[in-house]
Amino acid sequence: MPSFLLLFRDDSAVSDPSLGQPQEALYQRFVAWSEQLHREKRLLGVERLEDGGARTVRRRGGRLVVDGPFAEGKEAVLGYFIVEAKDEEEAARLAGSCPGLEDACAVEIRRVAPFPKPAGG
Repeated sequence: MPSFLLLFRDDSAVSDPSLGQPQEALYQRFVAWSEQLHREKRLLGVERLEDGGARTVRRRGGRLVVDGPFAEGKEAVLGYFIVEAKDEEEAARLAGSCPGLEDACAVEIRRVAPFPKPAGG
């Protein structure tokens, strides 16, 4: 069965702050959602990313350049789930049950492509 990345992006800046959920309550709803996906044998991986920004590393003219963080709030990545679904439509239905959609995040769906694994890994 194909794998999909559900990438959670901060969407709180575009929502009505009066709808906001307390952080701990929202966190517990994500935990419950991940447990449900695990019971359904759909959850392959999950990680929350730490607050505090990010750094971007690039090569420019032969030099290594480290920038950031410069991302706007709407670009900030909060975390991700990797799930199994039969197709993108089913992955979208799973994303539609994300507890943060009302006021905290938007979910980007990307199909995971195979990549050669190192020997012994």
